[in-house]
Amino acid sequence: MSPAAPSVAAVGARQIGIMATKGKREQNKLANRAEILAAASKCFLKMGYDAVTIRDVVRETGLAAGTFYNYFTDKDALFKAVLEARINEVNGAMHAVRMQSPTIEGFIYGAFQALFTKIATDPSFFRLILRNDTAVRVLFEDTVIGIPMRTLKEDFSDAVARGVFPPIDVELLAASCYGIGFELGRVLAFTKKPDAEAAARFATKLMISGITGFGIAKTASASKHKKGEVPIRGSLP
Repeated sequence: MSPAAPSVAAVGARQIGIMATKGKREQNKLANRAEILAAASKCFLKMGYDAVTIRDVVRETGLAAGTFYNYFTDKDALFKAVLEARINEVNGAMHAVRMQSPTIEGFIYGAFQALFTKIATDPSFFRLILRNDTAVRVLFEDTVIGIPMRTLKEDFSDAVARGVFPPIDVELLAASCYGIGFELGRVLAFTKKPDAEAAARFATKLMISGITGFGIAKTASASKHKKGEVPIRGSLP
């Protein structure tokens, strides 16, 4: 006599159990990866890229040594992962503001505010970049760290095409904007009580003054203000 087939309820319970096990396994993987990244951030900030070893990072986590290689192949891959997520996050925020802005002031101010707010609320990450500036540029200038500059150039070009900016040298404008953001970010990262709003207004005024110095009207695209939007130029010191 053939054994009785398992009931629908029994099969369903088994499937739920399998799914629960897989779900827990995935959660553990995510937790382990996050723990490794947090430990790596701490080590890179404290010791610098060149001095940090995989052993240092693993020691900070309390995980088994072999666990590390389930997530990262080497120190370069780990360092890239530490940088990538946060840089992509802030770059995405700045890009969104720039693409939505109908004015020069809003384009510049909104992006600076997004950047400086991130630095003011999480200064340790920007300090990590500064602490490892050489390694960041040598290893990832064309990938992770180069993405924000490429996005900035593309956004300036798009803004020119949309009529937000009159024709202007996008290459030089992007380099100037990037430099101002980076250096003011350096100041904010090491200030006890960083004021992201004040820094954004200062940077915007500096940029607008420079742009108008080329004979470009400060009020370019002023007619395109969204309903209810307050022009930033009126509140600049």
